[in-house]
Amino acid sequence: MNPHRKKKISSLANFLASDFLDGRIVNLQNIAAYEELPLHYDHYEDTFDGMLVYVNSTFHIHINIDKGNTATSKRGRFTLAHELGHYLIDEHRIALKYGMITPHQSKNGLLNKDLIELEADYFASTLLMPEIPFREICARKNFSFQLLEDISNTFQVSIMAAILRFIEVGSREFMVVVSKNKMVRWYAKSNDFQKVSFKFNVTSSLPKDSMSYSFTNVMDRDYLSNIEEVDTEIWFFQGFYGSTVFEQYYYSEINGYLITLLWFK
Repeated sequence: MNPHRKKKISSLANFLASDFLDGRIVNLQNIAAYEELPLHYDHYEDTFDGMLVYVNSTFHIHINIDKGNTATSKRGRFTLAHELGHYLIDEHRIALKYGMITPHQSKNGLLNKDLIELEADYFASTLLMPEIPFREICARKNFSFQLLEDISNTFQVSIMAAILRFIEVGSREFMVVVSKNKMVRWYAKSNDFQKVSFKFNVTSSLPKDSMSYSFTNVMDRDYLSNIEEVDTEIWFFQGFYGSTVFEQYYYSEINGYLITLLWFK
C-alpha cells in the first residue's frame, strides 16, 4: 500500500473514530446503525470471519460467530471494523455494488492478503486504535509485552492487532517475529528499525541460539516468557546499538503461534 493511499484511509478512519468514541472504545455498532447497515451474526462454520454483500439494493455485513466473532469479542470487533472498511472505502463499496469484484470472504490472519484486504485491515486498525489516543497510552512507558497487553485491553483489540498498530505509530523501534513449530511464518519491524541483515527468513528456522527456539509447549496454554537481554549476534549478522537486545516471547494456544518481540534499551 503506497503512502498516499495509507494517508487517505487513515484520515477517513480517524475522522470516523472521533465521532463514535466512547471513552477509548470506538462504538462500531453505532457506526453501522448510522450507516443503516444491517448486521447478521450467525453460524457459518469454518468458512469466513466476515463478509460484506450487496443484495436487493442493500448492503449487509455477515459475521461468523462460529469463529469467535461476537459483538463484544476482540476478534469480532476487528472483523466488524474490517467489513465497515470495505463499505466505507469508496472504491471497495462501488466495486462491490456494480459487480466489479465479488464479495470477499474475509479471514483474520497475517498471511496471503491481497491489496483490498490489506486496505480493510489498515482501516480497521486505525479506526479501533486512533493515533492520538494510542500515543497517549504509550507515552512515557517502558516497552514490553505488558504494554501491548494494556493496548489490547484498552482498545479491545487482539494482541496481534496491537503489535501491528505499534509498529505503525508506536513510541519506539522494535520488531516482531511470528513462528510455528520453530519455523518463521512472518515478521515485521517498525520503520525506524535499523537496516540490518537477519539470521532468519520466512519459512526458515528461528535462530537456534535464541530463547524463542528453545521454547517447548508442554502445557497447552498461553505462555509469556520473562524479558531476557541477549547478544544481538543471535538474531542479526552485524551488531548495533551496543551488543545486546531484549527478547520476549508469547505463545498463543488458540493458533499455535509463538510471537517474539525484539527491542533495544
